[in-house]
Amino acid sequence: MTLANLRRQQAVPLEERVGTPVASPVPRPRGLVSRRVLILGGFWSGLMLALIGVLGPSFDFLYPRRVRGFGGPIPVARTQIPPPGGDPLRNFEGRFWLVHLEPGTTPHGEKTRGGVLALWTKCPHLGCTVPWRPEFNFLGRRGWFRCPCHGSTYTKDGGIRVYGPAPRSMDTFPVEVKEDGSIVVETGPANAEKGSPDNPSRAVKIPGFTV
Repeated sequence: MTLANLRRQQAVPLEERVGTPVASPVPRPRGLVSRRVLILGGFWSGLMLALIGVLGPSFDFLYPRRVRGFGGPIPVARTQIPPPGGDPLRNFEGRFWLVHLEPGTTPHGEKTRGGVLALWTKCPHLGCTVPWRPEFNFLGRRGWFRCPCHGSTYTKDGGIRVYGPAPRSMDTFPVEVKEDGSIVVETGPANAEKGSPDNPSRAVKIPGFTV
């Protein structure tokens, strides 16, 4: 083979000299994700899940909600309000006693225009729940609020302390009267007003209420 023929043979493409096609890179099918994208996607997804796990409870706590039950407004239908001078009615959801005072002067000398008063069931002494004791006789009268823990005793007409280690009278919750005669009691420690001898003056009148 002459030098000229050898040079001409080298100039011919490899496919033509060998007689078989040379393998070329196979193109990636459309829709498939590369390994690099898959790894990066898994990394960022894991990082986001970790952040949600750490910060999620904080945002959930801070997110404003409408408070229901104790700590928020408790509606009370007109039919659930005791008659003037009747025995107190307990609202378990709102943790208060609902009393309906008659206008005039209470047996202990406190003046009141009458109306509805919401007394927190929590004793101001150590926080025990104060029950209504209709059978309890004390100071010549029957029917008192009396704490079972240390004996603090409060009047039916306003929850005024008359005996025991409690530092003050029963605390009260604000009462709002609606047009239909129902009421809404704003409950919770933030809404409670410290009890005092002027509790009966906080009673809210309900227009047109009859026994």
